[in-house]
This record gives sequence, structure tokens and C-alpha cells, in this order.
Amino acid sequence: MSVRTITIKLKQFHGSSMIYKHLYPGKSPLLMSEGIKYVRDSLNAFWLLDSLLIYQSHKALRDVKFQVWELNQSQKDLTWNLSCRSDTGTKPLISESIKYSDFALSSIKIWIIDGTVILPSEY
Repeated sequence: MSVRTITIKLKQFHGSSMIYKHLYPGKSPLLMSEGIKYVRDSLNAFWLLDSLLIYQSHKALRDVKFQVWELNQSQKDLTWNLSCRSDTGTKPLISESIKYSDFALSSIKIWIIDGTVILPSEY
């Protein structure tokens, strides 16, 4: 699937009438919207949802009900940065460098609101 096709498809997600569970052994599930389910399933990004779920038990996120997650590919090399903020423009609470990913997009922004993962357009 081309990046253009994915980008067009992602723009079609507004609101969400269905909620799905993303499970990881030993962790409480994250709920996810239709748009996030599309990202996970179509872009083979189970690893990304696993990372978000695992980080939910991190002490920096314990009381953070609204989380802004960003995955960005470096312009210099093939590395990626996954970060979480309590709001846009604030200092990152979590930041992880990822050496390689085959994620199809060069960046994505994801929100977690009270344990439900959504695309910003679905709010």
C-alpha cells in the first residue's frame, strides 16, 4: 500500500463508533478506535501499540489522562523517535530512540485519553 493511499485513508477517520482492545500479556488492555485499529492492522504496527501499552505503567505516566504520542523518523538516518507529552508543546515525559522500523509513514501523532488510543481526527 502506498504512503499516499494510507494518508488518504487516515483522513477519513472522524469519530469512532467501534472500540477494540489491544492486548499484551500481563498488561491491562488499551482500547483503540477504528483509526488506530487501521494503523495497527494495515501498517503492521502491532509493535507500536505494544510499546504504548507497556509505557502506560511507567511512573512518568501514572496520572496522565491525556497523552500525545509521536513517532517520527529522523531526517539524518533510519532511526526513529517515539515520545510522549502531556500536551502539545510541553516537555516529553517519555522519549525512546528506535534503531529501525519499517513503518510506512515518516511520522504519526496518536492520542491516548483515559486508556483509549485514537487518532487526533477522531476526537
